[in-house]
Amino acid sequence: MLRRVVMLLCAGALVWSGWNVAMPHHAESATGAIPVVNYTVQPGDTLWSYARQVTPRGASVTDTVDELMELNNFESASLQPGQTILVPERA
Repeated sequence: MLRRVVMLLCAGALVWSGWNVAMPHHAESATGAIPVVNYTVQPGDTLWSYARQVTPRGASVTDTVDELMELNNFESASLQPGQTILVPERA
């Protein structure tokens, strides 16, 4: 009897895990697509200095830097003069 209970529990666990693999959950963005514009990096620009210029008053410059790095798939915050980067279009 105990053996059947254990077998039933194992079978249930396999069905449950198989269901979770077959029906994965998907994350959805609450904001959707954001409009962007191109910005050409000027001599002396850094990602931090540019982020300071475009961050709304009271908002976090760190969050803006993170957003720019993610938007441009940057692995580092280094910029080169003449480089074109994508920046969120601010209303």
